Amino acid sequence: MNGGVASQIPSFGLHILAPVTLVLLIATIFAARKMHSWPGRFVLFALWARYLFGAYHVFMFKPLAAGLSGNAFASITFAGLGLLVIRLRHLMLTALLPIYLLISLVLLSGILNNDMTGAFGVAIKYAYLTVVIVATFEALRQDEEGKVMPWLLWAFAPLLLFQWLSLAMNMPKGSEEGTGLVWIGGFNHEAAFSLALATAFMAGCLARKLHPGLRIGFMIATLVGIFLAGYRTAIFAVGPLAFMAAWGVLTDYVKPEQRRAVGTVALVVVMAAAAAVAVAYHEKFVDLATFLSDPGSLIKQPREFTQLDRQIMSGRPLIWSQYLYAYADGTPVQHLFGFGAESWTDTFNVYPHNTLVGTLYELGMFGVGAMLILWFSMLLLAVGVRRTERMTLIAAHLSFIIMNFATMPFWQVEGLAFYGLLCGYTLFSARAAALSRGAARSGSSRAPYGNRRVRPGIRQPQSDIPHSRYSHQ
Repeated sequence: MNGGVASQIPSFGLHILAPVTLVLLIATIFAARKMHSWPGRFVLFALWARYLFGAYHVFMFKPLAAGLSGNAFASITFAGLGLLVIRLRHLMLTALLPIYLLISLVLLSGILNNDMTGAFGVAIKYAYLTVVIVATFEALRQDEEGKVMPWLLWAFAPLLLFQWLSLAMNMPKGSEEGTGLVWIGGFNHEAAFSLALATAFMAGCLARKLHPGLRIGFMIATLVGIFLAGYRTAIFAVGPLAFMAAWGVLTDYVKPEQRRAVGTVALVVVMAAAAAVAVAYHEKFVDLATFLSDPGSLIKQPREFTQLDRQIMSGRPLIWSQYLYAYADGTPVQHLFGFGAESWTDTFNVYPHNTLVGTLYELGMFGVGAMLILWFSMLLLAVGVRRTERMTLIAAHLSFIIMNFATMPFWQVEGLAFYGLLCGYTLFSARAAALSRGAARSGSSRAPYGNRRVRPGIRQPQSDIPHSRYSHQ
């Protein structure tokens, strides 16, 4: 499609948004009442509101005050509310130190470059990430009956409902790459919408207490939604998690004597789906193979790019080269600490489409180091979680890391919501596994809660620490 069509962003009018929002609000309040912890309710409403506001992008993207948009004020509000809900001592969790290092570097880079406006905005985003991680961690610790993850799926109702409405009302959007139509429910951009649906799919993978039919149906609906959104980075990146989800369904719901036959059928279905994706996006696979065969040849001075080079991977090598060569022209201090958070908006028309490239430009080598420490420390933590969840969580972390190499989840609040939910669950499961191993090493056959059988993952209940549903393996 041409650029004019691609730039059109259809949106629902208030005559549709208002009644649909009311229905969604009633359903979400009902889901919140089924949760028994304020951290769980906070996570539910924080995610739900962010996704709902995406349908109101005509209003929420406009600057309201001090150059901040409605979405920015919403992020500030939820970060502040989260601090009122969580236990502040959990902000001292060791796993959060890389995030604090990133926040410190953001502020320091802003000071060194005499530009604190972007620094404050990014620091607020990372504060939002921290609060979502801690709130998820606490919600799961306080979850006696396993209700948090199943009821949390209502947070994603706006995404699916608005996407279905856009299909019913024939409201597609031209893809950013001008290659066809995408269906993103009246939202602003397919990248953010796809990241939100990927979060929904991950939440479905972790909602193990949900009825199998509902859980599988929800996961299929989100995968179809990701495909309809047409953002190829998300389609490719969700692959590891989708594969582990299929394997998890096979092991969770199929009797051992039936797994060989069902597994064979499932393998055929997966291979057919993979082949369909490969056929649909064969040009992008060719582009990726071209880039990976000799990446150095496509990272060069921007003026050296031919017209053919500019079309590879939707122009990403050109974009990366522009940022990398601009970074190379900086001062020694900027090589270490970058040009400042959000400084790309002063120089470039397009954001970096790669978290590490963007971080190198904005926060320098120290920023890239801090980002990698965060990703791989959380991935390492996932290796030590409970056995039943280990491969799913590892796959989810890998999917998130893959996304960062062709888009910027760490720049978008939808991506931070994905990572916050994932890291919060990882922290909880790792803590549960560690306490279980500690109890096993102690050789104690008695339940640590007196006469009650308990699951590993929570300490002896105290007056201010509620029980966890993970009381026994």
